Amino acid sequence: MILKILVGIIAGFIFGYTLQRTGITKYPRVTGLLLLKDFKVLKFMLTAVTISMIGFYILSDLGAITLHPKSLDWGKLVGGLVFGAGMGLLGYCPGTMASRIGEGKKDAWIGALGMVLGILFFALNFNFFKSHFLASSINGDLAANLGIHHWILAPIAAIIFIGIIWLANKVDDSRKIF
Repeated sequence: MILKILVGIIAGFIFGYTLQRTGITKYPRVTGLLLLKDFKVLKFMLTAVTISMIGFYILSDLGAITLHPKSLDWGKLVGGLVFGAGMGLLGYCPGTMASRIGEGKKDAWIGALGMVLGILFFALNFNFFKSHFLASSINGDLAANLGIHHWILAPIAAIIFIGIIWLANKVDDSRKIF
């Protein structure tokens, strides 16, 4: 148990450091993505998702971990919309917000307060949300839903993500003056 906590803390510090060093925590970067003017956040996220996807599948195949895909339901759609609205208004996701708090930025504490209040609101109204938004769900494992092996889906997803990153680089290059 202690080892898991230590690994989590170390991974969190590495993640926060990487976010800060790449400039992903900056408000103009996040709003730049939302305005389709700066794609550094998108490229960072797609790189992280691709590496994580491959890493999780390798660890699962080796028996080091067991994957438990979450179900897809209306609650995740509504939650995603609320999350997106908050991210658009504040310019932080939870990871970048924690990183900005670590940098000593006071505005990130507003987001942290909002996140705590949102969690409290959800917890106090859990039965309502459970009965109204979890009614119809499907397995969140896309490969299982399609009836294909995950090593068929993973390379296809990786190629799509790499293609999006390539296009984002082309857009960024076309905007450079020199």
